[in-house]
This record gives sequence, structure tokens and C-alpha cells, in this order.
Amino acid sequence: MIVRVSECGSLSWRSGTLVWDDPLHHRQLALTDLSLEIVRWFADWRALDGVVELSERHLAVARRLLEEGVLVAQGSEEHGREEAVVSEWAEWGAATRQYHYASRTTPDTQFATTVDGLLDQSARALEVEPPAIASERGGLRLGLPGVDADDAAWRHPGLVAALRARRSVRRFTGEPLALRDLAAVMHLAAGLFGVFDELGTGPEAYMTSPAAGALHPTELYVRARRVSGLEPATYHYAATTGELELLDDVGPDIDSPHAYGGQDWLADSPATLIHTAVPARSQWRYAMPRGYRDVVLGLGHVSQTILLLATARGLGATFATAVRDDVLEEHLGCDGISEIVLGVHALGHPAPEERPAPVTPEWLS
Repeated sequence: MIVRVSECGSLSWRSGTLVWDDPLHHRQLALTDLSLEIVRWFADWRALDGVVELSERHLAVARRLLEEGVLVAQGSEEHGREEAVVSEWAEWGAATRQYHYASRTTPDTQFATTVDGLLDQSARALEVEPPAIASERGGLRLGLPGVDADDAAWRHPGLVAALRARRSVRRFTGEPLALRDLAAVMHLAAGLFGVFDELGTGPEAYMTSPAAGALHPTELYVRARRVSGLEPATYHYAATTGELELLDDVGPDIDSPHAYGGQDWLADSPATLIHTAVPARSQWRYAMPRGYRDVVLGLGHVSQTILLLATARGLGATFATAVRDDVLEEHLGCDGISEIVLGVHALGHPAPEERPAPVTPEWLS
């Protein structure tokens, strides 16, 4: 068997211990001096049994490192996955790749329930908490004019009303979502308004939300459960034509809370919008690691657009990233390398619920 050190892992020094960090599988291992010798020995492809030249003990530890993923066998499934990951993320470098995969969920990820969260807060109650919302610098303060929501200077007053009314909605009525409502949200959030090349640097796609270089690396899917006039299924939104494409050969079930980290409102909403990204769409122009930020920030822009559209339409919506990436990607047919899941929206008719009345700040009238 021919093996080599994994290309996707990294070494760091923590409190006097050398630690191997494997972001693909979310594992950290403390390495001994002997383990480090083996890592150096297999910097290039070599026969596994060849390390016995050092000692029988070295061979035994090398086999253990192979089991733990520090070493990878040539031609194995894991080797193939590593090659794909390294190739796809090469432009943004190892640090960006490490961050992305370390922040993904895995099949073993444990999601905290609301009760868990409250208990955790209680356990940390004696610690110094940061400012809840905004910090103050202590400098000279200058008053600003207030905001008059009815000011004639607002060319689009409906936007102000939608901003004031927007709330995250996690409870929905049993009423089906009208297809025209779903279409309105998807068209205005993900539809193309034109493709141009104003700067002579390549095609730029114009949409309602901004994206670095107008490249728009995100893709939009919908899991339709209760949408009038639409068969329950999973669809991809084709931005170029404004049509839905039925996904015939879908993977595992995503109508249970398991796919969404136990968040039942995402599994039971009339429609769940699923957002993915194709990193290469941004990498070809922005080869520096900072380009990864543009992908994530781009989804933030799209998310706020969807939330405001839902509010303006009288619908309820909320956004979440605590989902099982691997389950959703398998369902959509994404490989998790060239196309990755970033987050989801629940969409439907908001159920009546008691909430504290919103506080109107002094600067708003």
C-alpha cells in the first residue's frame, strides 16, 4: 500500500502540544515526536511497510495514523475526495479551505436545542458579557436628525414600511402558499435583469441584490411542500429563464427536522428555500482568499432581500444556517466541493403569536 500525509490537514502548536487538525472530518489529534517522524517520512508517496526501516513501533503507529486519516492511501476514496477538494479550492489557498470545511456540519454534528442554549447561558452567567447590541466609544456626541417614515423625500416608502415590519417568523398556518407568491419572491430575489460587460472584464449579471463583480455565485432551490398549483417536490430555480427545474433523482428525505438540525419550522414550512454557492464563479476573477467573504456576504444580501419581499407580500420567513450540509447536498445532488450549501429560508403564512410590541426608537417618527 502506498500512502502519503493528507493534503487537507494542518499542524499547529497548542499549549506545548503539536496538534493535527483535520477539517474534512472535524478531528484533532495530538501528535507525539514519533508520530511527527512518521509524518515527515510520508511527506511524499511511499510504501506503508517501508517505515519499518525505522522500527516496528513506527509501522504500528503509521497504521494507526492511516486509520485516523493523517495518512491517505493512494487511489482510495479518501484520496479522490482530497484531490477534488484541493483542486476546487486551490485559488483561495489552504487557510480558506480549512475555514470552510471546519465550519461545515458533519453527520456527527450535535445541534443544541433551545433548552441546551438556556442551560449554557446559565452556566456562563457569571462571566463578563459583551455589549448586547452596540458599543460606545466615549467620544464627543453629535445629534442626528430623526427619521420621518412619512417624509415625502422617501421615493419608495413601501421599503421603509417593510423594514419596520420585518420579523423572523418560525410558526406558520396550515394555509398553502400561493404559487404566485412563491414565484414573486423567487423571481425578485434570484431572477436575472440582464447580463452585461460594461467594464470589458467578462459577463456581469444584474439582480436585485448586489454581488462582488456582479458574479452572483449563489443558486436557489425550493422544497415545495404545500404550494397551490405545484406538485410537492424539490426544484431548482433557473435564473436565466425564470422557470423551475424538477429534480427527479433526489437523495435523502429533507422533510424531517433532522435535515435542519432539529428546527421543525424549517421542515414543516410550506416552502423551504435552499441556497447553495458555486465558488468557482467567484474564484475566476477574485483569486485571493478574501473572495470567499464575497460569497458569504452575497448570500447575506440575498437573504435580506427575501425577508423584505416576504414581508411586503404579507408572508412570514426566517433564515438559518444550522442545517446538515451533507444531507441537503446529497438531496440536491451537490458534491459539497464544487457546489456547497450555505443556508435556508422557511417561507409561508405567519401564524398568530404573542410577541412584545416593537419599541419605536426616539429617532423614528
